[in-house]
Amino acid sequence: MGKNFYWGVIAIVLSCWACNKTAENILFNIPSSDLIRLVVNMDQLRIYEAPGLETAEMGIISMGAEVPYAGSMTDFTTKLKLGGVWYDEPWISILTMEGDTGWVYGGGVIFEGDDSEELSELLLEKRMKAFFGNLSSAVLDYRDDYANASTSEAFANVFHDGEELRERMVSALEEKIPATEVENLPNIFWIEDIFPGYVVELVAEGTQYYLFKDFRQLHQKALQTEGEEDDVFTDLGLTIYQRDSIEYFYPSWFMQTWDYGGHSLLGSGKHNDVLAHADEVMQMSNFFKDDVSVFKKEVMRDISDPSITYWNSQENIITEIDEIIQMEYEIINRDDIVLLKSRKQQFEDYEANGIELNVRIGEEI
Repeated sequence: MGKNFYWGVIAIVLSCWACNKTAENILFNIPSSDLIRLVVNMDQLRIYEAPGLETAEMGIISMGAEVPYAGSMTDFTTKLKLGGVWYDEPWISILTMEGDTGWVYGGGVIFEGDDSEELSELLLEKRMKAFFGNLSSAVLDYRDDYANASTSEAFANVFHDGEELRERMVSALEEKIPATEVENLPNIFWIEDIFPGYVVELVAEGTQYYLFKDFRQLHQKALQTEGEEDDVFTDLGLTIYQRDSIEYFYPSWFMQTWDYGGHSLLGSGKHNDVLAHADEVMQMSNFFKDDVSVFKKEVMRDISDPSITYWNSQENIITEIDEIIQMEYEIINRDDIVLLKSRKQQFEDYEANGIELNVRIGEEI
């Protein structure tokens, strides 16, 4: 579901601010020489004669319209509840075609144009502070550290800071945005502009937001730093999340066949590929030791957990387990080898061990 949908929802709430009189739609003509403009992100955005809801209404602007920035943003903010979530944003001045100055709520627009970066930053910082409170300063520090990371070690440090911060932000989102119908969810995709390396996605059947790592973004950043450790690690992430580089709940070695589950792809070579990449990362440095350990445990769990069902045939599964054992990866310890050999024996007599496999053709053979 697109981002514009959510701004349309917010617009419905904003329309309730209007006076009883009918507002006229206002059109704008922006010469190409104008460098700073505002793009409206909600439908039926109200224009007021002065900053504040208590002032007279001048008209409305349709979603997607571009309007000239008149040069002013209020120091004060107005706290409003939109879609069940409290916002606290400034008012921004615009210039109508007749040369009059009007004011719109900052939550309904974004800045664009060659000279708009500083203004966009100011608006984002105010939005961030209103939404996340004291946590906002940590997010902004993370963004600066991410931008300034110039070595593999610095990248590793900021990567781990981002993971910790992500959990705090998700907890804040769960507290601030109650689980409800999707129509009432606010637009929070602006978080992507201040939290690099992550994307905002809807989960829980479209009723909650979550922040997922985007390994394509992370890999591009890693390629800019000195050292190859972060390059190889983020490439491991791309191997694990092959579909679109986004860290979803199911990795490449798992076939999701319904909303909450699916089947292991053991026997396709994907488990061995991930272990090979993980082993390469570990041989280079300890920067991502804990991360690689987590990935390895997940791969081993997928091979050995008795509750797992398998997409591929007995022959292919046993072949891949043999290949993993023969590779003698450093990250695979003696206990892991014992587990792999034991699991191989179970697959050799899968019926007696209650293992469901070859799901892809609907038979257990």
